[in-house]
Amino acid sequence: MEKDRIPEDISSDIFAGNEGKSIPELLKDMPNEKLIKSFYLIENTPEVTQLCVLQDILKSAKNTEFGKKYGFAEIETVDAFRKKVPFSDYSQVKAEIDRLKAGAADIFFNGSAASFIATSGSTGVPKLLPESKNGELVKGLISQIRAILLLMLAPEVMAPGKKVLAIANPSEYGKTEGGIPIGSASGQAAKDMPIEMQKKMVLPPEMMMAKELSNEATDYLTIRYALEEKNLVGVVCSNIAHFNILLKKMNAAAVDLLEDIRAGQISPKISLDEDLRQRLVSKLSPNPDRAEELKTILANNKSLDVAGIWPEFSVVSCWMSSSAAKIVADVQKCLPPTVKFLEWGYGASEGKFNIPDKAQDPAGLLALFGYFFEFLPVGTENNETVLAHELKKGGYYELIITSYSGLYRYNMKDIVYVADINNQIARVVFVCKESERLDIENLKLMIYEIEGSILSVSAQQNQEIRFFQILLDANQRKLVFILEPCSETLDGELFRAALDKSLMADNSDYRKLRNDNILAAPEVLVMKDGYRDSLFTRAIMPGKNVNQTKLPIIIKEYPEKSNIIQWAKEGEK
Repeated sequence: MEKDRIPEDISSDIFAGNEGKSIPELLKDMPNEKLIKSFYLIENTPEVTQLCVLQDILKSAKNTEFGKKYGFAEIETVDAFRKKVPFSDYSQVKAEIDRLKAGAADIFFNGSAASFIATSGSTGVPKLLPESKNGELVKGLISQIRAILLLMLAPEVMAPGKKVLAIANPSEYGKTEGGIPIGSASGQAAKDMPIEMQKKMVLPPEMMMAKELSNEATDYLTIRYALEEKNLVGVVCSNIAHFNILLKKMNAAAVDLLEDIRAGQISPKISLDEDLRQRLVSKLSPNPDRAEELKTILANNKSLDVAGIWPEFSVVSCWMSSSAAKIVADVQKCLPPTVKFLEWGYGASEGKFNIPDKAQDPAGLLALFGYFFEFLPVGTENNETVLAHELKKGGYYELIITSYSGLYRYNMKDIVYVADINNQIARVVFVCKESERLDIENLKLMIYEIEGSILSVSAQQNQEIRFFQILLDANQRKLVFILEPCSETLDGELFRAALDKSLMADNSDYRKLRNDNILAAPEVLVMKDGYRDSLFTRAIMPGKNVNQTKLPIIIKEYPEKSNIIQWAKEGEK
């Protein structure tokens, strides 16, 4: 079989009647049943599919400024593409993106940008990434397939009368100087949900589309609508920490919320645009029965607990990988044990990269039809990438993407882990950013390596760590571990000694630095309960919310002493 052609049994089923359409356009025209069938056929032929996607992207961009510069029209193979086109990152394409924001066309892809996606901006000023029409189609298709598979894994969501709480960012923030819409990744995902799912949403469209809502107002309204809906069966969000904080705010504001539900109003304490308030209130009705039911639950249980207020709550779809895994474990304690957790999916402003297909599992299948993927093995001394069909189970890789939206060999600076492989079909999970590492002398210590040692010591000591951060004290040449435990029984000194021992056993470079006294013994700071949630509240940037906020694992300053309950140092008790 020639590797630059789709096999006949696949082409006849998926790409029949091409008529000059792109791969995303062909897939978008398919009904759901055929789309899912085609998705699995595509997954079963990663090498062929990826070459076809690359050729499709290059063909569509051959007459652009970038396509002419690198001779896209002459590139026929993967090797030729890798030889001609260098790696890139945002700093190298920013000038061209600025031109696109002003309305320029035919730079990276045909035509002008259809929209821009704002990054979370967790490390500085938010960046804007352009989307082509095909790029928007790809993201929409991935959201569509994710939603279909979610419903296959949790069919109870579609039962008559059941509702879902979708916590998302605004789908549009504003426009660029060229009049092009600016949106958020999660907001676009919510907008791309199938119509059947959109009808299940508990929040009214007027609220979800509002652009000027404060965080306080957004959170209060989200709780108010969700609390009134007894038949809520699940929540969909990117960062489950937001839902966790909403549950706490719900109990703190219980009196006002119950009165609003009883009277069919929105508390005057909540600042809202008067026109929006009137539109929202006009669709509300007094619900004294639900208010009385909630009042009884509050009196009997001493809190508004999930099992009491939403007796059929059974599904959560959210990020489950990386630092989110610990938040998921924490939230699970507040939910009935029967609740299923489904991965939201790995993605960023630049794209959506995998499609989760199993419950209680953060890994997912690569979105092979939407991007050309390359993977740079972590620790490699050269820049030779491997392709999707060449991945190894258990391997860690830096992700490089080529997209329909004009990112060519773009380094995401993300580390992904291959959780499983079956007949060259890889299931991958996001681990951390490439920058999430400690550089000490000749030692490069990745966050996931440090987390592995923390998890190992936690298991040995029968402890659970809710949250951790790491500080490299350059002046005193030592690592400082900031830990928020789930119990009050953690012995900081025992944990510190065991963690030092574990790191020395697992990493020869760390062991050498310690033995040569280049690196001093680590310290452990045990933090007060609620430390992580307080960081989320303080870390929210203007115009953002918890859903868009990521807490750094590596920090540069010591935490406030008022939050520390133990400070364990070598030789001290």
